Amino acid sequence: MPLTPNTGVQPAISFSHGVNTCYNETITARLIAMNKAHLATLPNREAVPPAAAPIEIYALDAEGTVIGGLIGRTNSIPYWLEITVLWVDEPARGSGIGRRLVEQAEQEAVRSGCRSARLATGDYQAPGFYAKMGYNLYGTLENCPPGVTCYYFRKDLGGDAVADDVEEGESDLAVQVGGI
Repeated sequence: MPLTPNTGVQPAISFSHGVNTCYNETITARLIAMNKAHLATLPNREAVPPAAAPIEIYALDAEGTVIGGLIGRTNSIPYWLEITVLWVDEPARGSGIGRRLVEQAEQEAVRSGCRSARLATGDYQAPGFYAKMGYNLYGTLENCPPGVTCYYFRKDLGGDAVADDVEEGESDLAVQVGGI
């Protein structure tokens, strides 16, 4: 029986805890359908937004060892780049690798149709680095986890170049964003 608000009739409801692939796919598909229906009514919508895709860029030293990397995705939310992980090995920090990883991700995102970028970083990670890269703070969440403040940043990629005033040696790039 479908739920009907304010009828006073309470149908029998049970709750299932735990991983259930079928239920997961069902509610995800229903949310996507609802979102698509809503988004289709917005003005200036393209018929088909760009396809979502992972983005992974790695910095390798002369021996081929990973010394830095950026992981994210483009168009998971249409027209947005989401940076989920940025990390540079401690001895390589301050050499411009983090800046170059972000610049390359932004360029690839623009080629993929992204107009904006977003990320989250902890207070002990690199909020100053992202501000210097032209990202704007739009929110904070304290005690996430306890004792840490999470900073949420966004940036317009619509033709704006990455900030030129980020100097090498100014950034602390031990960043694991999104999963602090």
